[in-house]
Amino acid sequence: MGSPPTGETSTLVVRRTDTVSPETRVRHFDELSDELQQVVAECDGEEAVVPTTRRLADEVTTDTTVVFTDYYRVTVV
Repeated sequence: MGSPPTGETSTLVVRRTDTVSPETRVRHFDELSDELQQVVAECDGEEAVVPTTRRLADEVTTDTTVVFTDYYRVTVV
């Protein structure tokens, strides 16, 4: 999954996950930008699909897992 060209928007999908493989890099909530923190916080345990900008999409790697109140997998589509 690549980032969209400049100026285009993409979508972030945030899903709660019960499984995190040992090789997965887990990012802590406080390591995220304020904008990405807001997206994860608003998810509130439910799956969220959020339109986003390239800047925010660039912050998410291929398999970003965030620990907040639970573990959340964040992907760009």
